[in-house]
Parts: sequence; structure tokens; C-alpha cells
Amino acid sequence: MMNNAKKLLNNTLLLTVTAFIMRTADVSYNVYLTNKIGVEGIGLFQLIMSVYAMTVIFSSAGVKLASMRLTADSLALGKRNQRQIMNRALAYSITAGAIIAALLFSFSHFIAEKWIGNINIYKSFNILCLSLPFVSMSAALNGYFTSVGKIMRYTFVQLLEQIFKISLTVFLLSRIDTASVDKSCEAIVTGLSCGEVFSLILSYSVFRLTSAQSREKLRSPILKSLCRISLPDALGASFRSVLTTLEHILIPKGLEKYGQNSKNAIASYGVVHGMSLPVLLYPSALLSSLSGLLVPEISSLHISGGKVRINYMIHRVLHITLLFSIGTAGIIYLNSETLSLVFYKSSDAAFYMRLLAPLIPVMYCDMSVDGMLKGLDQQLSYMKYNIIDAASCVALVYFLVPLMGVKGYIFVIYFSEILNFALSFRRLAVVADVEVDFFRDLASPLLCIAGTAVFIKVYDSVFSFGISETHMLITKIILCGIFYFIMLRATGAVNKEETQWFLKLIKK
Repeated sequence: MMNNAKKLLNNTLLLTVTAFIMRTADVSYNVYLTNKIGVEGIGLFQLIMSVYAMTVIFSSAGVKLASMRLTADSLALGKRNQRQIMNRALAYSITAGAIIAALLFSFSHFIAEKWIGNINIYKSFNILCLSLPFVSMSAALNGYFTSVGKIMRYTFVQLLEQIFKISLTVFLLSRIDTASVDKSCEAIVTGLSCGEVFSLILSYSVFRLTSAQSREKLRSPILKSLCRISLPDALGASFRSVLTTLEHILIPKGLEKYGQNSKNAIASYGVVHGMSLPVLLYPSALLSSLSGLLVPEISSLHISGGKVRINYMIHRVLHITLLFSIGTAGIIYLNSETLSLVFYKSSDAAFYMRLLAPLIPVMYCDMSVDGMLKGLDQQLSYMKYNIIDAASCVALVYFLVPLMGVKGYIFVIYFSEILNFALSFRRLAVVADVEVDFFRDLASPLLCIAGTAVFIKVYDSVFSFGISETHMLITKIILCGIFYFIMLRATGAVNKEETQWFLKLIKK
């Protein structure tokens, strides 16, 4: 059990470090784009990306989960047919990606004019459609590398892709007049598409060099198993993506009906979705990495009947998630003004960071619960909940945003996250034994972060004079983290056994 836990921790830490590096690059890149093309430009780019995200879901949804689950199950049963599994998964991926790419190309004019309201951006969609087969195949390879534990190699590929994409985009933007938001968006999506091609070439090369060809004859219908896992996830994710895209398209239109002009409506959408939410989700790199690794880990235990071990993992992961997310919410709330000034050189996003910070525990816990449900073969329930959530959000955006403006959009975000988490957590409690200690998991961390708030207020009044905003932000975050952990130990939210358990895992 300890060896498995150590392996899971090692892979989680590796993925987390990589995810933090990539998210740091993403946030920095987002700041660069905001400064380069303006708030209106970043709002338009976010609308383009909402449509692109939908097509990515259409072309690749389910394939990562399927390749991850089938590879993990194959290893758990002692089989050596991983390359055959991946050959089927890659064939499935490129076919789906090519079909969706052709559809996006065919309807690019219609989407640009009728959905976004800017016919000139159709070229951006034509450029993005070229990347879809590569994105889909990369998703399949991502699932494979996660299951077989070859995390280091794949994370290196991801880092190289990020460097390549950002470097190319910066170069292209330096060659054009960024006053034209249409041309700017074309340059950005060109860098993105080339980055996806680059990533697939590297990923597939690593896969071919590191995977052994088995002579074992196939005795199970891999394609059938792949479709059984991927199609429910793909259908649910695709339907939810359509609804989510519709939701994001309706938001600027709703803000216009509320009384804002077109440019201000897109700018308001950009501040919330393109500036505030990326900062709130930045620390979730730890939990998104853990959530992804939980799928093959729990899937292997589920197929081998390790119920006791599964329940232990669920309890410990939920405990860690709650402590981390409550602390993160408090730290972001306390430092929202400085975060906005350091990242964006303005306080535009600070208000929305404070407004959305209390939602962080719900968002982060939902990530962990989703990973557990997928590992427990609950993708049908996961699909159903996502569809309910997305449909509810579309209806609320349609009616509330024209009446309440940005306040209506914030309400929709709260409603969406709470509803999705409530449904997913309820399902997890049905299929597994879920334990939540009210004091250790909820009351104690809330008390500790309240104490941290008092501490940081005192620090601000005594030591913050004459310090640059960047140095002040770094110092305050570090001090908040240390003081919060000390409080957790003092109140028993983190006990001696858990500390020793963690130290044993990281030893050597």
C-alpha cells in the first residue's frame, strides 16, 4: 500500500510541478495578450476559444479516459497489449478529429457571423480546425502515459509545446498591427495550432520509442471496449460543451441587452472569464494533477476489488482537498487587490476575484470527486450531471444576465459550480463510503484561515511600507501559507500521523 501511495505521490508532485510551470506560463501569457491586444481583444479571443473548446471536446472527449482506463485495466490484469490498445485509440482519435475539423471549416463563416457577431474572425476558425486531429491524438497519448506511469517524458513534451507555442505567438504578434483584433486573434490561434502539431509529433515519437510491441494476440474487442468507455463520456461532454459554448456566447449579448455597448460587453466578459477565473484556478494545478492520476489508480483497484483501499484514498484525498482549497480561497481573497495589480497592472479583476474566491473549495473539490467517479466507472452519471448543469446555466444566463448584468453572470457561476458538485458528491457517496469530519475538514480550516486573515492584517499595518507590489505579494502568500499550516497543526486538522505519512512518502 505504501509503495502505491509513494508512486501516486511522486507522479502527483511531478505533474503538479509541471502544471504550475505551465499555468504560470499560461497566466503570464494571458497577461501579455491582455496588454498586447487590450481587454476587448482578450474578450473576443475568449469567445473564439469557447467555440474551439467545443470542437476539441467533439473530437477528443472520452478518448483520454478510454485509453487511460483500458491501459490501466490491462496492466492490472497482467496483459501486455498496450500498443494494440493505443493503435485503436489513435485510429479512433484521428478519425473523430478529421470529421470535426471538416465541419468547423465548413461552418466557420456562419459561426463567426451568427454566433460571435464578427464575420472577420472566420479565418481564425479555419486555422484552428487544422489542429483538431492532432489534439485528439494527443489526448489518447496523454491517457496512455498517465496509466503506464511515464509521467516525466510526457511532462517534458508538454513543457516544450508551451515554449514553442508562446515563442511563436510572440513572434507573430510582433509582425502585425495589434490594433486589429481580427489579425491579432489569427496570429494567436496560428501559434496555438502549430503548438498542437509540435506536441503530437513529440508525443508520438516518445510513445514509439518507449512502448514495446507485444506478440500476444488480441482476445478481447478493444475497439468495442474503447467505445463503451469513450462514447458516454464523449456524448455527455459534447452536449455539455454545446450548452457551455451557447452560455458564453449569450453572456456578451445579455450584457448588451442590459445596457452595455458591444465593446464594453465583451470587455466585461473578458475581465471575469479571461482575467479573474485563470488566477482563481491557477493553484488548482495540484488537484487537477491528482484528479487525473486517481482515474487509473482507482480503476485498477476497482477492477481488482480493492474497496477498502478505494475508501481510504477517497477519505484522504477529500481531506487534503478541503484543507488546501479553503486555505487557497482565503489567501486569494486577502490578496486580490495585489494579485490584480501585479498580474494585470490594474485593479479591474480584484473585485471579481474577491467575489468568486469563496467558491474555490467547491470548484476544487469537484475536480477531485470527478476523478474518483471516472475511476469507479461512473462516466454515465458524470455525463448526466454535466448536462443538467450546463442546461441550467444556459437558461439562467438567458434570463438573468439581461436583467442583472455581470451580477447575473456571477450568480450563474455560483449556481453551476454548487449544483455540479452536489450531484457528483451525492453519487460518490452512493458508490463508495465517503466520510467528512465536520471539525477537521471544514470548521478547523475555516477557523485557521480566519486567524491567518487577522495575522496578515497586522502584517500589512506594520511591515508593508516601502515594499514593491510584487515582493509584497510573494511575501504575503508565503507568510499566509506558513501561518495557515501552523494553525492547522495546532487545531489538529493536520495530525501527527498524517505528517509522518507524508514524510515517509517523500523520504528519498
